[in-house]
Amino acid sequence: METKKIAELAKILRQNQLTKLELTEGDNRLVLEAANGRIIPAEAPSPVFVEEAAEPSELTPETPELTESPFTGVEQKSPLVGTVYLAPQSGAEPFVKAGSKVKAGDVLCIVESMKMFNNIESETDGTVQAVLVDNGQIVEFGQPLFRIQPV
Repeated sequence: METKKIAELAKILRQNQLTKLELTEGDNRLVLEAANGRIIPAEAPSPVFVEEAAEPSELTPETPELTESPFTGVEQKSPLVGTVYLAPQSGAEPFVKAGSKVKAGDVLCIVESMKMFNNIESETDGTVQAVLVDNGQIVEFGQPLFRIQPV
């Protein structure tokens, strides 16, 4: 497996604050684990490649709405692990954005998991205060996707 690809996977691991990432391609198996602030990939039979992980202060959210006082509304969370899509197709307008009014049952995004596309629907009527993920981002179970202020 190419060093460039390993570095890209390590970046995904850091950006999504994952602790472990496994990938198998043909006879190659790659395991990336974050331990003690370091990402240590182990790929047989190639030599070990070590890359420094981001410092905890670098992992804090950059958007102001994430660092303000505690949110009192509803955090819409991902019900599964997968890739989030904020629009119905490439180049289309997103389902919702900050400031959008939503009703319970409105589609907020799609999470693709195991080649299945799952509509993620609003749990409440309200206004979308923040979109907490980027289009195409890998999300974990229980990861907040949106903040909605109920009406």
